[in-house]
Amino acid sequence: MLRLDNLENEVRKFVLDNAVKYEGKPTVKSVMSAIMGTRADLRPRARDIKEIAQRLVLEVEKMPIEKQRAELMEIAPEMLKATPEIVGEKDLPDLPNVDKWPKVIMRLAPFPSGPLHIGNARMVILNDYYVKRYSGELILVFDDTIGSAEKVVEPAAFDLIPEGLEYLNVKWHRTVYKSDRLEIFYKYAVDLINRNEAYVCDCDADVWRKEHKAKGKACSCSLLRTEENLARWEKMLDGTYPERGAAVRLRTGMTDPDPAMRDHVILRISETEHHRVGTKYRVWPLLEYSWGIDDHELGVTHIIRGKDLVKEGKIEQHIWNIYNWQHPELIYFGRLKFQDATLSKSKSSKEVREGVYTGWDDPRTWSLQSLDKRGIHPDAIRKALLDLGLSITDISMSMKAVYAENRKLRDADAPRAFFVETPVWLNLDGVPKDIQAAEAPVHPDFPERGTRIIPLSREKADAPAKVGIADRDYERMSKGDLFRLKDLANFILKKGKKPQANFHSADVNEVRQVGGSIIHWIPKQDSVPVELTMVDGEVMAGLGEPGICDIENGTFLQFERVGFARVFDKGEKIRVAFSHK
Repeated sequence: MLRLDNLENEVRKFVLDNAVKYEGKPTVKSVMSAIMGTRADLRPRARDIKEIAQRLVLEVEKMPIEKQRAELMEIAPEMLKATPEIVGEKDLPDLPNVDKWPKVIMRLAPFPSGPLHIGNARMVILNDYYVKRYSGELILVFDDTIGSAEKVVEPAAFDLIPEGLEYLNVKWHRTVYKSDRLEIFYKYAVDLINRNEAYVCDCDADVWRKEHKAKGKACSCSLLRTEENLARWEKMLDGTYPERGAAVRLRTGMTDPDPAMRDHVILRISETEHHRVGTKYRVWPLLEYSWGIDDHELGVTHIIRGKDLVKEGKIEQHIWNIYNWQHPELIYFGRLKFQDATLSKSKSSKEVREGVYTGWDDPRTWSLQSLDKRGIHPDAIRKALLDLGLSITDISMSMKAVYAENRKLRDADAPRAFFVETPVWLNLDGVPKDIQAAEAPVHPDFPERGTRIIPLSREKADAPAKVGIADRDYERMSKGDLFRLKDLANFILKKGKKPQANFHSADVNEVRQVGGSIIHWIPKQDSVPVELTMVDGEVMAGLGEPGICDIENGTFLQFERVGFARVFDKGEKIRVAFSHK
């Protein structure tokens, strides 16, 4: 066994590693997860390790990050090689042409229709990973232009999105709102018209689509003189044109093989009131136009996003070529589909508004808030998604990959408890006087953490003890079966009008020898009402062992034979969110 001073050295490595990964700010929780998840030999000394970690975190967080990195290089260079921020085991490729730029600058560009969900997390984590890898700058840009009838701005998203980034330990350096930049986009619109690179089209949209876009034939609007286009532009701004009455088109060409690229609309009229700027503006840019301008104006050097945005990238490149601007590097990754998660912000937004979902942290939204509520460690998400790499190939994955990583990170910290959804109450007869309570381990792998006491309480002193077992356990057992109430004793089942079990023995080996069941249970007296919210939104009402009422809010625990879960509310009932098996 390691001496105390050697143990402190081991813990210090993990504290320094955590500090270097997270902007110089280590946390005890993350350090403990890393140690317990990777060093099984140190688990028996969890209590000592936690005390050391608490002290060292306070010491290390006061050090400049350069000093943290230097010390880690000295005492554990192999750990530094795994940084910065490589949570997964697979190295990602270098960013292209980094040397062409003074500094790597990247951006996150969420449309604020709701919080970030697990599907958005890949884009977020990849950008964050590379910014940290190159000590660059990350900009959070709210793409809060006017959306559509199906995709509307959700005011709460302006708080929910940063909250999700903080949950993922993403560090961004400044925040920009597109709705603050309309005058910039107007200035460039006028300039593009003056350059004869754009024109105002008042053709009916359906007619233009069928007669011009589909056939590759220019409309008469494209032949107007610059002065006429500028006059039309003013009419778009002053309200002369009604909504959908005119739009600005970029001269991307009418002969492009891809019809979607033909004289693409870059600004349109919308009189929808905006959450931040009200009705101040009625002409709004499309996202690809606004990015063609802003990626230059904000100094963005590398853009990582899904390959479904290739067309938008081409529009940007067209604008950059007009102005002879240096092109940011465009890097695309393949579509990611989760086999066991349905992702739709528009649907979730509707269900939240109508009260079908309990809120944006409802598990059915798959938002980062919902994953946090369920106790999914952010590093589990980071590792599972970084392990996918940066491939253009479409990927289908299961949330089981995230759950497996979460189990590695959190199992060691999760206390155990009993929960029974629909109990069948058994009278226990013949229980010896010296068996009045179960003494169950807080965690079976860490006996030094002690035990939890589950009493066999009775309604009256001379009454038999009564316990509840899961109805499925009761139904699958037959009369006369030998079974064990976990951590208590062995019993013979007596099925009848009043379910009953007679004491048989105390030694667990007697049940094991006959292959009997070992089942969890709760006492009739003092059991605690529990509501367990499942991933599909179903709420399982049941009872937990008495000691669960002493568990702190926010605790990640394991209901034995049920699964992992996180306590999120303590009142008359203990409310818990199911995490995974």
